[in-house]
Amino acid sequence: MPAISVVMPVYNRAAVVERAIRSVLDQDFADFELIVVDDDSTDATCDLIAAIDDARLTLIALGANGGGNAARNRGIEAARSPLLAFLDSDDAYLPNKLGVVVRTFRERPALDVLLDSYIKTYPGQDRPDEPLRNPLLDTNEAVLYALFTRRIWKATPGITVRREAAFRAGLFDERLKRRQDFDFIIRLAAVAECATTDQLLWIKSHTRDAISADLRNYVASTLAFCERHPQYYGNPPYRRGLALDVARHFMRLIKRRDFAAIRRDARPLALVFGKWGLVRLLTGGMRRLAAHRRFRRR
Repeated sequence: MPAISVVMPVYNRAAVVERAIRSVLDQDFADFELIVVDDDSTDATCDLIAAIDDARLTLIALGANGGGNAARNRGIEAARSPLLAFLDSDDAYLPNKLGVVVRTFRERPALDVLLDSYIKTYPGQDRPDEPLRNPLLDTNEAVLYALFTRRIWKATPGITVRREAAFRAGLFDERLKRRQDFDFIIRLAAVAECATTDQLLWIKSHTRDAISADLRNYVASTLAFCERHPQYYGNPPYRRGLALDVARHFMRLIKRRDFAAIRRDARPLALVFGKWGLVRLLTGGMRRLAAHRRFRRR
């Protein structure tokens, strides 16, 4: 039984997936298995992965496309280790990632979930790399508060979780197209002991074709998330995080000068939150965005 199982979903990523796989295989901690779940790719992804000769690598090829969360869940079900880590096919681990998280869980037997920190890069864009360090938190209440108020840098490859805790939480919600990490952590916090670390352990590549860069399904995914977790809007402190998220979305549309999309996205949000509720979200979020920019310029 390996000390840790790494689960990586992949779909049509022949151009980048080998880099992600090599970042796992080249870890300074060798006692792991890497489970790559191909979500019915139509390019050369499967052939490329199958050609990598390493006994620690397992390829699961799904016969139908079910989405990233379904692929992650199939990987969790196949995992042999009681400890799980995740990686997206366009990201990469730093060499010490697995050693650090395995040692952390061995030293803290009561810990079920660890949220680590990462470096954000912008390939092909004129932007510097950003080290995104989480605050050090060791209670579920503190983690949830920071999560809802957007004070945690959360992303799926930053989650390490005990396998039985992942099953207690219900695994990843296969209906969600975005915010699967946010949703999963909330449900984990209800059934497991969570903590964060400020150690930078992996690299996130923000590309122009990333799911988060596609703004078309933002409103549907936001409303679906609020339906699952009504405290995001109903709890005033948590609502500040939603306001920041909504304001950032509309600022991106303004920068693109996509006024048709602004009208399209404002309508369903106003129907759910009310016209003045949406106005309050936007004005509060804009103030937080401005304060955030002032802080980062210091």
